Amino acid sequence: MGDPNHRRNTNDLLLHKIKQLKEHVNKLKLDNFNLKKFNPRNLNFRNSLIIFMALIIVAFLGTAYQVNEVKTRAYSVQFGDDELGIVRDKEEVLAMIKDIEKSLSYTYGIGVVIDKHLEFKDTHAKDDELIAKDKLRNNIKSKMTFLVGGYALIVDGKEVGVLRTKEDAEKVINKYKEPFVKLHKDNENIKEVNILEKVEVVKKEVPLPSIKTQDEILNKIQRGTDEIKTHVVEVGESFWTIAKIYNMSVDDLIKANLGKDPEKVFPGDTVNLLVPKPLLTIATIEEVKYTEDIDYGVKVEFSSSMYKNQKKVKIKGTLGKNEVLARVTKHNGVEVERQIVKENVVSKPIDKILVKGTKEVPRTVATGVFSMPTRGSISSRYGSRWGRMHWGLDIACRTGTPIKAADGGTVKSAGYNGAYGYMIEVNHGNGYVTRYAHCSKIYVKSGDKVYKGQTIGAVGSTGRSTGPHLHFEVLKNGVHQNPAKYLGR
Repeated sequence: MGDPNHRRNTNDLLLHKIKQLKEHVNKLKLDNFNLKKFNPRNLNFRNSLIIFMALIIVAFLGTAYQVNEVKTRAYSVQFGDDELGIVRDKEEVLAMIKDIEKSLSYTYGIGVVIDKHLEFKDTHAKDDELIAKDKLRNNIKSKMTFLVGGYALIVDGKEVGVLRTKEDAEKVINKYKEPFVKLHKDNENIKEVNILEKVEVVKKEVPLPSIKTQDEILNKIQRGTDEIKTHVVEVGESFWTIAKIYNMSVDDLIKANLGKDPEKVFPGDTVNLLVPKPLLTIATIEEVKYTEDIDYGVKVEFSSSMYKNQKKVKIKGTLGKNEVLARVTKHNGVEVERQIVKENVVSKPIDKILVKGTKEVPRTVATGVFSMPTRGSISSRYGSRWGRMHWGLDIACRTGTPIKAADGGTVKSAGYNGAYGYMIEVNHGNGYVTRYAHCSKIYVKSGDKVYKGQTIGAVGSTGRSTGPHLHFEVLKNGVHQNPAKYLGR
């Protein structure tokens, strides 16, 4: 390519020569000579010849200048801050750019736009200073960067990503809605399926790497982020230990791994750590009909024929039934609102009537809580002993130590009873019976009413006994119980 300064100097020299010729004619000092009013009769032959030749030379040089001006006219191709070469025809360069864009579009399967503009600066150049087409094409390719035309998916003013085509963006939205639309088709009660956010698809020119696939954008919408955090389960780890490591709640960890059984994680399994927070909210509105229970009330009546610690159910309460038509709004499948449209009472509830006693409780009525029947140390507990079952609790103490009723009740029996020796049996009237064995003395008889803490006998060693102690038994509905579970409650 040529030097623009050299071309300018050549033109300036040609203009300078013409100017010199004109000045030379003026120096002839011919009287009344005027180029505009030239009269050959006023001049001698020699001067006329000189002037004629000068005019021919001036005309020739002028024509040569004009021809050279047109013939050398060219354009310097500027691409950004770089000169790519000199050309005669700028239309050929523009066509070349279009051809390059078309070739890139075919290669990448997407519209391509070169992101720098060409500029053409006027200049002059000889033919050998012009750049070859192939070289110019290569220069353009080596200097250029380009953008591709994509479609940005925008949710509430925030860009989610850019896809190849508008159809791709629409397919992503439809894929996200698909489970809810299918539910709508399968469930005639669903009246509406809407996206709450404002969704736009806007044409945009971006670098090629910014173009995302449908799956990439769909995953981002579902998760709410491009970020992926996972944890590989190690030996001995569970959802609970993993949640503690990352300062998460177990509930959030379960939400991040829907479809995975939190009770069945094994070493090597991958666990997600990010709780999905979708960028799009699918709102469904469903009309549902259901029957719900109407709770019954409780009324209390009082009876003077019953003790204060007694109560009984006079009428068992019955739940009522209510038919409901409700409009249920769900966001991404989670119920957020329920509006009752219509209610119809099918059956009214029947109140429960409870009767409570007002009569003072006599001391001999069981309180339901047992106290220690005597003072001493535990010498043998309830359970297997010496190869056989020991049904009671042995409390060792001196002969004659008072034995007291563990709770109020009626003496069922009092007297000698084989291996038990002298034994007292008290029925407490609430399903419980207590036995006091190996007594040395008995102070009550069958049918007596006794109160809690009343002395009913004395410790001894009668019957089959290894020394003075009280053998204490508790029976509930005829079945032996461990006395230690009841004492001191």
